[in-house]
Amino acid sequence: MGWVSRIALIGAAAAGAYVAVSAGMAAGMTRAVRIRPEDDPSTVGLEFSDVSFRSRDGELQLSGWLIPPQGEHSAPDPASSRWIVMVHGFGTNRANPAAGGLGLARDLSDRGFGLLMFDLRGCGDSGGDSGSVGFYERLDLLGALDFLVAAGADRGRVGVHGSSLGAAVALMTCANPGTAAAVVADSSFADLTIRVRESLTGSRRPLYLFTPGMEIMARLMYGLDVKEVSPARMIAATETPVFIVHGENDEMVPVRHARILGRAIGADAQSPVLGRRVWIIPGTGHVQGYRTRRAEYVNRVAGFFDRHLAA
Repeated sequence: MGWVSRIALIGAAAAGAYVAVSAGMAAGMTRAVRIRPEDDPSTVGLEFSDVSFRSRDGELQLSGWLIPPQGEHSAPDPASSRWIVMVHGFGTNRANPAAGGLGLARDLSDRGFGLLMFDLRGCGDSGGDSGSVGFYERLDLLGALDFLVAAGADRGRVGVHGSSLGAAVALMTCANPGTAAAVVADSSFADLTIRVRESLTGSRRPLYLFTPGMEIMARLMYGLDVKEVSPARMIAATETPVFIVHGENDEMVPVRHARILGRAIGADAQSPVLGRRVWIIPGTGHVQGYRTRRAEYVNRVAGFFDRHLAA
């Protein structure tokens, strides 16, 4: 074999290896962890009904719990009620136990809100066997909002509370005008590209060379545009009211993401509205705000929705 053939063979092998690693990284972005809920709203004393509906694209059946307004301040009918759709994070389900999801649902119900808690695709009892780090999950949240509106809810009185990945999904989905009236985003990443680069440290650092290939393979194999998964860019021009919550000691999604999101909505360190639009909780980890500061968390979140889901 001549030297030209050897170089060509080595080049082909290197290209094949690059494509294989890139494809593997892209596949990792579609990983889903199915953990079915062990508890339901009755565990915290709430009346509820099991519901199912389709993602906005109509391809997947999603499972959820509908909790009608039960507090003393609740409205008598769906159209005049205030509703909150709760969106969980990666590797969990609608009960969202690590973040205290059912406890938060009870406390928000006590403030007069109706709630819809549902499983994203590939999670809990919903259909699908893969995720997309927020790209297609936006269709799931749109399906949940469509379900509420079809049941009689006024879209102008529907808010969204998201945790972790669910927070990113909420920000991106509701950046479009008229999708929902307000968003609380707890522990969201600001931009997937930034988050991927942050994760490639230590022994994983050489994988940084494969990120361009990963983005190409994600688009070719799954139709997933990594660069489009950017809550910060999407909310920069939105008029939807947004409240950013983040733990200062978050090791999963560093607190710098909350600051990037804050700047995107015009609430940087010099902004007079910083405290009303961004809450960085001292001594708190990933989606642990409710657990560490329950009373303050509920007051801030419910107060935000009180202001923006009014008649």
